[in-house]
Amino acid sequence: MRRKKAFQQLAFPLLLGGATLAALEVGRRLFRHLQLFCPTHEPLKTWDPADYGLQRHRVDEMWIETDDGELLHSWYCRADKPIASALYCHGNTGNLTNFADVMHHFVDAGISVLLFDYRGFGRSSGIPTLHGVVDDGIAAARFHEKIRPKNVPSILYGYSIGGAIAAQVIRHHSFDGFILQSTFTTLPDIAHAAFPKVPIHHIAGRVFDTLSVVRTLKVPLLILHGTDDETCPCWMAHKLHDASSAPHKRIYAVDGGRHKDLYDRDCDNLVWLIHQFAQDLPRNQHDVALPPSITDQIIDAGFRWIRRQLRLRRPELANAVIRSPRI
Repeated sequence: MRRKKAFQQLAFPLLLGGATLAALEVGRRLFRHLQLFCPTHEPLKTWDPADYGLQRHRVDEMWIETDDGELLHSWYCRADKPIASALYCHGNTGNLTNFADVMHHFVDAGISVLLFDYRGFGRSSGIPTLHGVVDDGIAAARFHEKIRPKNVPSILYGYSIGGAIAAQVIRHHSFDGFILQSTFTTLPDIAHAAFPKVPIHHIAGRVFDTLSVVRTLKVPLLILHGTDDETCPCWMAHKLHDASSAPHKRIYAVDGGRHKDLYDRDCDNLVWLIHQFAQDLPRNQHDVALPPSITDQIIDAGFRWIRRQLRLRRPELANAVIRSPRI
């Protein structure tokens, strides 16, 4: 009887604790799903780069295959006489067309750019997940390394949540320079900024920890932010800058700039800063990870084929061809 009574006394707090943990986990997953990714499949205007100020003959439409068989839609925007080539990780809303208007500024500054969509965004296959979009960034980084001119430095550029994704990418793939625009420090910090009266930051997790990455960064860093950023407060940019161990680092705050209007407010200065940043970078100083063995590549290719058959939901992607641009 004593054992039965003791068990009954323990059962309720155990069940309550289990229910609480389950509720917290559901809350964390809901926060991540509802707040972090807002993809759309339709273009902002059209799928024609010319409608975003880009010369059509300088843009190659390409498809990047991930390790788990997803196909990522991308544009490689080529500068006439490139001084650098960049991989651009965009924000959490829309698709690559929502960020395409900025690309011609990079091209005019002599920087070629690979702009791609994460899984579930735009014409890319799949459904966005926290780990999935990081895998997408790594796949795009490897692809960028294959197609970019080898006589110029490579830059990893991340905007908003794309900066947090880029921070995880640079842990797995090297670049010559790193640019963060309007990026948050950690997931708990941005959760607390978004919901200051709700303690959701305690359960947000630390999947996107940009702060810890910049603390060990070994390449030059440029941080761009708006002083009036309503999504990622400007103190986050200063915290990232102060914590960074980059050999050369600089921060530039656009006076009155908000989360999405930096290039509308201060385009000339931003483009000049990025151009100078690119010109000052060392050429091909980073080490690229060795490719997997032939056996591993064959096995991975087999799994990718199976996963592609299972995951592709749109017929137009089944006929997509991964093409190399004219460099």
